[in-house]
Amino acid sequence: MAFRPPKQVPCSNSRSLFGLSESRDEAKPGFLEVDLVAHCGGRLQGGCLYTITLTDVATGWTACLPLLNHGREAVLAALQRARAFFPFSILGLDTDNGGEFINEEVAAYCVREQITFTRGRPYEKRDQCFVEQKNGVVVRQVVGHGRLMGEHAYRQLDELYRALHWYVNCFQPRVLLVSKQVEGRKIRRIYDAAKTPLQRVLLSGALSPAQQQELRTIGKAFDPLRLFQQVEQLQQATLRCEAGRSSAAQPTPPTSLVSFDLAACAAELVLQEGSETGEVPHEEQQRTSILDWRRTSKDPLPGSGSRFSVGCKRAQRAVAQISFANSSACFPDAMSARICAPFNGVCA
Repeated sequence: MAFRPPKQVPCSNSRSLFGLSESRDEAKPGFLEVDLVAHCGGRLQGGCLYTITLTDVATGWTACLPLLNHGREAVLAALQRARAFFPFSILGLDTDNGGEFINEEVAAYCVREQITFTRGRPYEKRDQCFVEQKNGVVVRQVVGHGRLMGEHAYRQLDELYRALHWYVNCFQPRVLLVSKQVEGRKIRRIYDAAKTPLQRVLLSGALSPAQQQELRTIGKAFDPLRLFQQVEQLQQATLRCEAGRSSAAQPTPPTSLVSFDLAACAAELVLQEGSETGEVPHEEQQRTSILDWRRTSKDPLPGSGSRFSVGCKRAQRAVAQISFANSSACFPDAMSARICAPFNGVCA
């Protein structure tokens, strides 16, 4: 994040209106980048649905909400609703120069909630690089580029984002750029270890111990395979709402709303296993990471793991014996004993 382009703030006569502050620590959770995505199908004429995407810079925690239009009232209502989708407080908003964000309603909201507001340079998408990346991999790859309009499509898109919210934040890891090294004409980029947004939130220290435990419980309660199946079903239901998918002679019949079934995504086998085994031993708790999901399906080959480990040990002994024999034949006795000493314990 040291190579991030500098932010451009509004002029001095509007700084008090937006409640800006000079300090903006993006390494701390709570500073979000915000952007709108139009589901217009390639033409902006007429009404269409929009998606407002909010991405935390430090952790990557992302929330997407549908909008019936991109008016300032709808955007303000979405910003207020988005606070419930983040496990930490919203400290700052960074947007582009669109009129849906640069207006008195949003300004008054930021002043009232003590939220730092900044904006990027005109026509510079790099200033909102994190949210632009989420617009591509979350919104466009899942929802697509079709045209969505109407109340039914709005409600169906909202159900899709409810499932996608937990799938992206709990099971989609990402890496962050740590530094760049210039080696002649080459630029070497160094990234940190891949972590999910949920793991980064837990490691940030922004939550209390009670909030961390609650978030861990929520993360472990999901079965990633069942949640992914829910996302696929809701995605297909949303794609059926696209305008222009059928000809005028054969209009698409109205479809019922497909809701996000939270109970169907719960890891029932995990809960049953935890209730039968009781508490986890202290040694196992020390070995576990921030999030360590247990097996969510039955082992198709029970007991094969121990047999596999025994086979690996036998193969290791065989390789060691061959190496010991070859070394004894090629080297004198004194040198052979010194070189093959590490294999003596294995060959015994």
